[in-house]
Amino acid sequence: MSSGNQQTTAGNERIQQLQKRLAVESGDSAQLLKDIENNPICSVSVDHTVPCIVVAWKRYATSNQLRFVQEKVIDLLARHGLSKLLGDDTVLPTIHREDQFWLVSDWMPRAAAAGLRSIASKTPASHFGKVSLDNIRSAVCAGVSMRSFGDIAEARQWLQGLQP
Repeated sequence: MSSGNQQTTAGNERIQQLQKRLAVESGDSAQLLKDIENNPICSVSVDHTVPCIVVAWKRYATSNQLRFVQEKVIDLLARHGLSKLLGDDTVLPTIHREDQFWLVSDWMPRAAAAGLRSIASKTPASHFGKVSLDNIRSAVCAGVSMRSFGDIAEARQWLQGLQP
């Protein structure tokens, strides 16, 4: 089995495990499973004008919810051949320490292998959200640039100015 196929298989297994956990976690989690683009937790879509994956958080996400969304982001990056991620983190209250560690040590290298090169985000309004993103940004993996902006339009503009 090739390296790409192994990554795809492992990614599918991760998503399936998270789907099982989310199915019994809460009604909001069930809605997230049904529709990644429109649910109470976040909105995940592809913006072909940048081009990038857009994740707009709507509220607090449990560890399972956050990890499911991030796994779907890797899938979308690979499926669409994209290298940019735009996050509207305005209402993201925090990311728990163990999830910060997972994002940096596990998710980020896999996302980079799937093509991720640039992340732009709108700075969270909450203090703990800012601290969470600062911790992640300070440990971002080689080959991926990450910046926060005071305005989502600035973040989008920065990404549009980068090479795909």
